[in-house]
Amino acid sequence: MPTATSILEQEYFLEFPVAVRKEMDIQIGDHFFAYRDPQQTLVLSRDRPSKSRYCNVVEFRVARGAILPYGFLHRMRIQPGDMLELTVENNKVAIQKSGEISLFSPLGRTATLEAKLRRELATPPRFFSQSFREDVYSVLALTEWREDTMLRLIQTPNLLQEVMRSLHTDDVFSIFFEQRVKDLTLELVEK
Repeated sequence: MPTATSILEQEYFLEFPVAVRKEMDIQIGDHFFAYRDPQQTLVLSRDRPSKSRYCNVVEFRVARGAILPYGFLHRMRIQPGDMLELTVENNKVAIQKSGEISLFSPLGRTATLEAKLRRELATPPRFFSQSFREDVYSVLALTEWREDTMLRLIQTPNLLQEVMRSLHTDDVFSIFFEQRVKDLTLELVEK
């Protein structure tokens, strides 16, 4: 079966595409065992894995999907708003994070952009302080962008890092920053 995609919704609910539900014959009340394999894949299986493997039970309380285990998703750095790939093989569903960002998220483009920025903010900082990263994140997340601009922002890889790098090397920002430091210092001294 070709790979199907779905977007992880709030409270870690994942809608399983019709092709996956038919292939696995998923019905309301079905239980699957969820465990992680070494390739950073969440696996759902009707059969309990070997005793050495830690697993959770996933129950389909509604026919269209189920709530996935938070702990596994957190370790895989998967958050609501992320697009996931579902592949059925050997009567198991393999779930992995997709490299794509959904442009048609049920959350909307604003929420998709916020989810993208949150995910980028959650990665450990390499060059810039966390407070600087949070300031840039706030500006990007709280600005009301036009739809076409928002689409381009969502599609830009490492948006947060690229904006910070641009600010760091921008001469106008450096001149403004230097002048502002001088002005504030003079105000402080003259008090």
